[in-house]
This record gives sequence, C-alpha cells and structure tokens, in this order.
Amino acid sequence: MKLCLTCNFQTAADEQELCPRDGSSMVTVGDDPLLGLVVEGRYRIESVIGQGSAGTVYKAVQELISREVAIKVLHDYLVSDEEFIKRFTQEAKASSRLTHPNIITIYDFGVIPKGGRPYIAMDLLKGTPLSDLISERNHLSLEEAMPIFKQVCGALGEAHRQGVVHRDIKPENIVLVERSGQKLFPIVVDFGIARLVQEDTELNRITRSGTVCGSPTYMSPEQCTSSKVDHRSDMYSLGIVIYETLTGEVPFLADELVKVMAMHLSDPPPLLNQVRSDLRFPTELEEVVSRALSKSPDDRFENMDEFAQALEDACKPQDKPVLPTSSASLRDFASIAPGPLASSGEFIARKETREAVAPLPKPRDLASRALEELAQRSSSAYDSVQADRDPSNERNPIIPPTAFPDLANEKFVRRRTNNTFGWQDITRVAAPFVFAIALLAGIVVFAANDPVMMKFLPWKNNDQVDNLIKEGNLEAALPLMQDLKRQGKLNKVQMENMNKICVSLAKQYAREKRFPEAISLLEQIPQKSTQSDAAKTLLKKYKSMKPAPAH
Repeated sequence: MKLCLTCNFQTAADEQELCPRDGSSMVTVGDDPLLGLVVEGRYRIESVIGQGSAGTVYKAVQELISREVAIKVLHDYLVSDEEFIKRFTQEAKASSRLTHPNIITIYDFGVIPKGGRPYIAMDLLKGTPLSDLISERNHLSLEEAMPIFKQVCGALGEAHRQGVVHRDIKPENIVLVERSGQKLFPIVVDFGIARLVQEDTELNRITRSGTVCGSPTYMSPEQCTSSKVDHRSDMYSLGIVIYETLTGEVPFLADELVKVMAMHLSDPPPLLNQVRSDLRFPTELEEVVSRALSKSPDDRFENMDEFAQALEDACKPQDKPVLPTSSASLRDFASIAPGPLASSGEFIARKETREAVAPLPKPRDLASRALEELAQRSSSAYDSVQADRDPSNERNPIIPPTAFPDLANEKFVRRRTNNTFGWQDITRVAAPFVFAIALLAGIVVFAANDPVMMKFLPWKNNDQVDNLIKEGNLEAALPLMQDLKRQGKLNKVQMENMNKICVSLAKQYAREKRFPEAISLLEQIPQKSTQSDAAKTLLKKYKSMKPAPAH
C-alpha cells in the first residue's frame, strides 16, 4: 500500500509513485499485523479504513455490545518518539471534552500491549471525506458548500470555547455523512495535534519551538513560523478549505513544501473569480474569504460565530427594487404631466405599441455602401463646382462685389471669377475630404471588430484580451496574447498574466481529461516566472495521470 504523507492519500497500487492530488512522492506502507487482533479484550480489529501521516484507522467491533467502532492507532515507526505519543494521547483527552453534533464522538483510548502503540476508539463514520468529494466533483456549489461550512464553524467554535485548537483543518478531516435529513452532514475529526491552550501544563509545550504541526497546504502563517497559535489559526485553515471546495484549487501550490509555506507568509491569495472565472462568486464572499486568509491573525474574524455569520450574509441574494406592473400603477405614470423638454415639439412621445425595427446592416455592408457613397459625392461635388464657375449658369450667377458697395471693401469679401474660388466653392470641394476622414474612422472601427484585421490594431488587441479575460474566455484570450508576445508588444506584467492564464487553462484541461494539452501549456512557462513552481508541480501530477498510448 502506498501513502502520501502530505495529503494522506492512499492507494493499493504499488506502482503509484506520485500522489495524484499534489504530486508528492508516495511511501510504501507494509502489511499490517494488527488485523484480527483483539485490543485489551474489547475491540476486535477487522479491516483498514484509512491511513494518515500519524496513524492508521481500523474498523473494529466492540465485542461486549457488538457495536462497530473506528480505532485509530499510531504508526509503529513513530512509537519511539515519546513527544509524538503524548501528542497522540492528547487527541483523546481533548476530543473527549467536546460535545457537539458536528464533532466526532470518542468512546475510549488506551495502549495496545503488543508494541505499546496508543489507540483511540471512536464513532465509526459511514461517509465520505470532503477531500474525496472534491476529487470526484472538482468543486461544490455555494448551495451545497455553505451549509457544510456553517456547521463546521459551529463545531470549531465549540472546540475553541473549550480551549481546544484543532490545528489541522483540511478536507480529509471533514467527513460528510447522511444524518438529520441532510445528505452532506459534516463531522470534524482528528484533533490529534490539538493543544489545550487554557492549561499551563507540560502538554502545552508538546509542540516544541521550531517544530511545525499541520498539513502545509492548509497551514496558517503562524504555524509555518512555529509562532503562537490560537483559534484564529483554524479560521485561516478553514478559509483554505472553503477556497478549495468552491474553486477546486488551493490558493498556494508549489513543487516543494517549503515554498508553499513561504507563500503562506508572503503571497496574497488570488480572488475566487480570478481562479474560476467560469463560476460567478459574490464580491462579498471574496472579501470574507480574503479576510479569513489574512496573514496577521488580528486582521481575521474575532471568532467562528462571526466568520459563520459573514459567510451567510455574503451569500444572501441581494434585494432588487421591483417596478410597479399593475394597470393602476401604469395609469399613474401616464397621468404625470410632461416636463418642459418633453413638452417641446422637438421631442416625440413613444408609441404605446412596439414597431418592428429593421436589423442594423453588418459592418462589411456599411463599409461597402460608404465607399460607394464617397465616390458618388466626390463626383457630384466636382460637377457642382464646375457649374458654379460657368458664368452662363443661371442657377448660380456670379455677382460682382460692386453690386454691394457698402460691402465691397470688407476683408472677408472674396472676388469670384473664373480663376478664383469663393467660400462656397471651398466648402463644396472640402466636403468629400471631410467625409473621407469620417469614413476612414468608420473603417478603423470596422477593422477593430474584424478578426482578420485585428492583428493590424495592437491597441485593440489589448482591449480585446482584457474583455475576453473579464468574460472568462481564457481560451480565446491566450492566442491573442501569444501573438502579441511574438510581436514583442507584451510588457513584464502582461507576460506574467499570460503565464497565469496558461496555468488556469491547464487545470481546466486536466479537469476535462485533456492531459496532453494541459502538459503542453505548462511546458511553455519559463523558469523565471512566478508560476514556475506551480507549473512544475502540476506537470508531475498530470504526467502521472496521462493515459499510456495504445499499442
């Protein structure tokens, strides 16, 4: 059996070298000698339920009352570590003090005589870890997820009031069962590295300075630096879990655990809508999750009750004003006297019935018609000017300035002869050129909306890219950015944005089982990019999941 010590994923496939979840190396766990053993004459161990970095969980039967239970036993290779054994025993004492419908029930704890391995007997949950549900479905909807996390907040809030900090909140430690009419009823399990913050005893110092506890992907910044940890650390970890549940992605991912921890300390998490632009999250929810993921505990919520209320408020539908639709209301609007502008003859009231409006012509039709119009106007304008220059033209005869002696000496009077143009002549000649300029502007607008002409308008390309990204159409945006890159028209920030799009699209392709395309995108990301670590991690994962070519 193979085990991932990072996320606790396990598989019976001995050939599995990398974890399909996070790309970490998997370790081999040997055959189990505890199967069939009766522990302290009370619990008969029947089978393995799951394994974690600290211990193995077995299905057992309490023989006296024939009750099925789960028994967690510390790994044998950790038994020599007295500190770890104390911490494991602490799980039983801490958890036994907690009474809440969303917290695992502890029945008993002790030490197995054979090998001196401590164990904990607890309620056998017949459900699915949240991590498995995320792996299966990629993400949960707001309607499914919010009731789960509201209850998890309630469970952790009760633990915090009892002075217990979980310190290892992650999807694997939230088991979903069917209970009380709810199909996804969450149970928080594994308080194995909890700390009784209210008791100043030796147990308070079990986790030594310089030793980190928890799963790095979900650890708070204060856990990463072995600083003082309180209930707000659980809030940060739960924020990561909420983030992953809603988007299918964790905010911080790298090929080395140390780099992940460094990202917890310094990098701001991407907004939910940036990670999954195909899903629309309320802005208020983004703000709540971002606050839970604040680097400083002081910037997070005060307690789990406040966090739960903020989540609930953020997901409430916004009230929209309802316009009156009754006939009486419409009559009231119709009886309102028009204002001064509406009373003017320059404004025409809207008809009560809607008339069909002819569809607007396409840009190409407009361009063709505009060129024809330009040719006609240029020709007619030239003919008109020539006619004006003809003295025999009775329609517009030449009038000498002496006919108006009072105006003959004004500077603005222009003598019109066969060799000189007046202002009317200039206007008529200039009109086609003005129209040509307007037409040119129209052609530019047309070209900016034509994919063939787009490449000749790089500034419009940038606008188009921005609009496509805002719409969540990353597949259409990426080729445009790659074209701009080949032309040398992307700055460093835009280059980095393109790398982020490559990572996002690769994740999308992987969800659709399009692993070759995902791998191709990730291989394009340069090592100097900030997305390089995430790309390397995903490359390992996707290459291990890529189906072998058929022979």
